[in-house]
Amino acid sequence: MMEQRTDEWFNARLGKVTASRISDVMAKTKSGYSTSRQNYMAQLICERLTEKPTESYSNAAMQRGTELEPTAREMYMLNQFDVTVKEVGFIPHPTIENAGASPDGLVNDDGLIEIKCPNTWTHLEFMQSLKPKRE
Repeated sequence: MMEQRTDEWFNARLGKVTASRISDVMAKTKSGYSTSRQNYMAQLICERLTEKPTESYSNAAMQRGTELEPTAREMYMLNQFDVTVKEVGFIPHPTIENAGASPDGLVNDDGLIEIKCPNTWTHLEFMQSLKPKRE
């Protein structure tokens, strides 16, 4: 199975609509297509013409999330009963040509997981917003 963020993975996604960018595909304004949609379309065309992936943007928070992803995946499996998470690369859409997704894992036979590792402050705010479970 291919690993994410490898040359094989970048090549598998080359020029294809990915789930992480679906909001750009759907974006519209009152007067028509949004700038983000037009920019994404141009990016995909360039990737197909040049056969080279577009360089992606990353910041410290995104890098932190990538580094913590294996730990978060392990914690998820420890906190769920009878759950296995299989790491996957790019999964082509079964019916839509030139589209696919790279989930952070497949859960058992019928689910997937998308992991987010927010900074400490955001995580604390989230935890404080949760309502306690009633016994």
